[in-house]
Amino acid sequence: MNNIKKILLSLALCLVSLTLVACKEDQPKADNALSVPKLTAREQAILANTSENAMLIDFNVDDTYKELSVWVEKYEAGNLVEAEKGRMKAEIKKNGTIIFTTSKTDDDQKLSMFNVTIQNDGGTTTATYPEKMDKKDPSVSGSPDKIDLKKTNKPVLWSICYSSSQEGIRSLSADFYHDMDSHIDELKSYDVVYLLRSEFTK
Repeated sequence: MNNIKKILLSLALCLVSLTLVACKEDQPKADNALSVPKLTAREQAILANTSENAMLIDFNVDDTYKELSVWVEKYEAGNLVEAEKGRMKAEIKKNGTIIFTTSKTDDDQKLSMFNVTIQNDGGTTTATYPEKMDKKDPSVSGSPDKIDLKKTNKPVLWSICYSSSQEGIRSLSADFYHDMDSHIDELKSYDVVYLLRSEFTK
């Protein structure tokens, strides 16, 4: 059953990737930045039916950037406990999209699948790995604004935060995504935090 879910998710991500490729043909000149794309109702429905959570980030870079790395960092009570989980690399050229989703596997084991895809130049690179997740509903958020690679070459793209004592749901601040080092204490408010990060290299 889990294999079927993986296949369906892979097909869904490919379909969304192909749709996004078609939309990028008329993109303007590279501005070396990342931004959140506007999804069609169809794309939103595909992701909602195949994953628990989904995040897409478009990148638009000049020819000096040759490679993109994406990984997940895990923090407990504000302390980094696992760095560069599932790190993957891909050669890039100008425009592309980073797709990150989580999907349930076995409820008894509280396992979720982390799926990371880099779509660029008509091809895709994908990494999938299991992670034991907290059963409570998390706070999930992503960068609310465009990320300028001239200001940060290792941006935080997305977060999944769990807290057993926190009342209500709140997310990391917008400032955290623009300057993680200066706002790292925000992570202490949560029991567990997963951060999706990336690095563009020349």
